[in-house]
Amino acid sequence: MKRPIAVQDGSWVSRAADAASVGLWSLEMDERTGRMGLYVTPVAQRMVGIEGELSAREFLKAWVSHVDAQHLLPLRKLFQGFRSDTDVHEACYPYNHPRWGKKIFRLGGRRLSGDGDAVLCITGYLQSMVGACEPRHLHDEGRTLLALACRLGRLGVFSLEADGDGCRLTGNAAFYEQMGMSGKGGGVERLRVVESRFLRDDVPRWRGLCDPAQWIPGRRDPLELRISHPRKGLCWLMFVVEILEGPTGRRVMGYVNDVTESHLREQTLREAKENAESANMAKSIFLANMSHEIRTPMNGIMGMARLTLNTELTAQQRDYVQKIYISCESLLGIINDLLDFSKIEANRMDLENLPFQPEKELEAVLVLLQPKAWEKKIRIESSVDADIPPVLTGDALRLRQILVNLGGNAIKFSAHGTVRIALRLLRGDGHTVRLLCEVSDEGIGMTEEQITRIFEPFSQAESSITRRFGGTGLGLALCRRLAELMDGQISVRSEPGKGSVFQVELPFGVGEDAPGDESEEEQEDCDCLRGMRVLLAEDGDINREIMEVLLDGMGIHCIPVVNGQEALDTWLQRREEIDLVLMDVQMPVMDGHTAARKIRASGLSGAETVPIVAMTAYAMRGDSERSLEAGMNGHLTKPVDMPELVRTLKKFCPIVSRTEEKGTAPDTGE
Repeated sequence: MKRPIAVQDGSWVSRAADAASVGLWSLEMDERTGRMGLYVTPVAQRMVGIEGELSAREFLKAWVSHVDAQHLLPLRKLFQGFRSDTDVHEACYPYNHPRWGKKIFRLGGRRLSGDGDAVLCITGYLQSMVGACEPRHLHDEGRTLLALACRLGRLGVFSLEADGDGCRLTGNAAFYEQMGMSGKGGGVERLRVVESRFLRDDVPRWRGLCDPAQWIPGRRDPLELRISHPRKGLCWLMFVVEILEGPTGRRVMGYVNDVTESHLREQTLREAKENAESANMAKSIFLANMSHEIRTPMNGIMGMARLTLNTELTAQQRDYVQKIYISCESLLGIINDLLDFSKIEANRMDLENLPFQPEKELEAVLVLLQPKAWEKKIRIESSVDADIPPVLTGDALRLRQILVNLGGNAIKFSAHGTVRIALRLLRGDGHTVRLLCEVSDEGIGMTEEQITRIFEPFSQAESSITRRFGGTGLGLALCRRLAELMDGQISVRSEPGKGSVFQVELPFGVGEDAPGDESEEEQEDCDCLRGMRVLLAEDGDINREIMEVLLDGMGIHCIPVVNGQEALDTWLQRREEIDLVLMDVQMPVMDGHTAARKIRASGLSGAETVPIVAMTAYAMRGDSERSLEAGMNGHLTKPVDMPELVRTLKKFCPIVSRTEEKGTAPDTGE
């Protein structure tokens, strides 16, 4: 058989080596003179990345320079092997290729010269081990990185494998540190030590994890358990595991993360939240108590002032008493602002959605502002856009509160000129409108820096403002909070010495029917109440005296008592005579709520139908609801507003209805 041409000329060897990426080399060195000769194939030269015409010694030096110092030892041992015998020797080492980066090479060969020859002759091969060594290299590198990550992250890794009727435990150093143990002993012994660390309540869940009967392949479970660490004390550990199916059977693999710090932070935040809620509750209780303590004597002062104004007085005396009454109203306004601000802060203010007439609301605002304006000789002008629907729906009380606050400020900070209050229509679609409420003045004005502070609670443009004009600095903050609560916004334009313009945008619904237009005189028409018999429970001597005089002035027969127990006893004895009960809430011996409940629960005739109206100085959210829950029909806040008292008496016990039902004239019980 004829040989192929490639075989005939010997080129097949170099071609095969090239195809297999195997470089060949041959080294000759004269032991006597030190002269050296080196031959490398083009494949070997390409593999080491050394180019150019170099001497043998220079080529070897360049070759070795690309090997890290810690990997030179295998090459030295390889060369010593070539010198010692004629066997084949080889070594694997990392090589830093100048263009391709780190590569793994296998260098091998054998000595061809005899033991006593003066010229040392070695021939061999150079082979890239990327395909053979890289997976193992990457595997080793991955294990190294995983171990580093576990160590730096203090991440414990463990496994559970079936062992007879139980299982055995293995883990890394971080796991044993987390469990407060050395890790010595067998897998069963380590498992026993780990179980002893868990708190008694958590042991059953750990035992469930260690039960091979519950190992379902693919199952993943996070498990938070508590341990008693011998050095750290109580710790929370999060076990994240997965059930794996392998050649040797099922096993549990997982990691453990110490979440103690997270638990402590949560506990700190929870305690801070509870403390904040307690502080907020304490503030609410404080405001409620202060409201009661201030309103109770305020009711007496305002009531006595009202009664005094109904007597014969000189002009000077009447002026003094009127100023006392006005001062009390101002103080009551501050108290109401504080309570409203507290309600908004606690998200406890509810908005009404009732029909109202914007023009009449503006008239009511002007009635409140006119006395202050006349006193300072300041004009007040008002206007209502003709395009605004005559009836809107929303919280008219809060609209009035905003306008009164802004108008009062405009008058307070003006020495002359005109205060203008206008209601304008920004837009509407037939069902809803957006109003622009504008209050402008020609007063002292503000700088840009002062404007940034005026809407903050208890803050004014500057401290001197408080000294010059007084005030709590709460009015504008309350206006902003009310506007935001009503889905609106407030803004201001101002220049020092040129006055200010406050604008409030508020949304309202469009109403259909105008609310009942009941004049103040009609509200206070008390003729229909004559002959009514009211049981009055009030522990304050002054307040009780005031209410007696007011009720007597309306032709109502009053039966006074001083506490809840007397109110209960009196109603039980004279229930046929009593048309309505006015019950103070906070009283000695028995409070009003308890007395109302006992009346309702007595089971006697009239117990379920007799109107009981709470009369209290408490004005926080929930006070009215508590009165209704106690079985009361209404809730009056002290200081008692006269028109509101009349409306309440008419609503719950009109004398006409009683006489019609009985078919007889009113019986005074005397």
